[in-house]
Amino acid sequence: MTDNPNLHVFPEFYCSYLLRSIPKRLSYYIGSTPNPVRRLRQHNGLLTKGGAYRTKREGTRPWELVVFVYGFPSKIAALQFEHAWQHSYKTRFIAADKRVVKNKTSGRSIHQKIAVVKLLLSHPFFAVMNLTVQIFSEEIHNIWMQDKFKVGTAAVNFQVTQNASTELYEDNDEDIVEYAMQNLKLIEVFYEEVIQKYKKYLDRYQERLTYGQLPCNICGKKLNAIEDDHKTLVCFCISDVCNFISCLECLYYLFVSGEEVETGNKPIIPTKGQCPTCSVEMSWSNIVKYSTKIYEKT
Repeated sequence: MTDNPNLHVFPEFYCSYLLRSIPKRLSYYIGSTPNPVRRLRQHNGLLTKGGAYRTKREGTRPWELVVFVYGFPSKIAALQFEHAWQHSYKTRFIAADKRVVKNKTSGRSIHQKIAVVKLLLSHPFFAVMNLTVQIFSEEIHNIWMQDKFKVGTAAVNFQVTQNASTELYEDNDEDIVEYAMQNLKLIEVFYEEVIQKYKKYLDRYQERLTYGQLPCNICGKKLNAIEDDHKTLVCFCISDVCNFISCLECLYYLFVSGEEVETGNKPIIPTKGQCPTCSVEMSWSNIVKYSTKIYEKT
């Protein structure tokens, strides 16, 4: 474990999600979790412990998870997004003149709920986190692209899961259960892929640290995360074929300078930058995520 009690280590995964009742298509639920597979099973009663009271109401189960936003740097950040999504009519993250939900009793349509996601992700507080929207329903994808409230999507990272669910045409119990299980499978496959990708990169970076002293490619400082008592936070290029390594602090100042040149504004936290060696684009949040985890493990 790290000897730095003030170091915040990013979680492997944390998301804020939207559920829709399969039998009651106008019923929705917004939540957050580090494990969407377990959470969805709880909501649907497949696990006896857990699950929110609202998703246990008679006639609403089973639920499908139609979209989530992931990549939050902490549980607190995910909870802030969740709360803002639930209370978009008053959140400070959406300007009053841009709100698509005007009061507590409105905002029930799926078009409004999707528009709110876009508005929240455009706020600087969340934009710097480089969050990603993952869509598991073709209907939700169409609603996203339709953009009924003309919010726009240019600055938002979003993906649609392969074989995303299509609309349920039969409403008998057997078809509803089958539809719910297909949705759960989509979530399981995606979540496992994200976790395995994370572990793959982490293992590769940790293996490089076993080589002993490595020079920072920016300042030249000798980095030794194995033997040094006061370890330096280090970072790597995300490319499989690039051997770039540097102090996290060095890359931070390089990214800040690059963003200042590009935008004319000097950011407190950069959003992205290019690898100094191979020029591949890297998100700052991902760099910090791996850097803090490596520090913790060494």
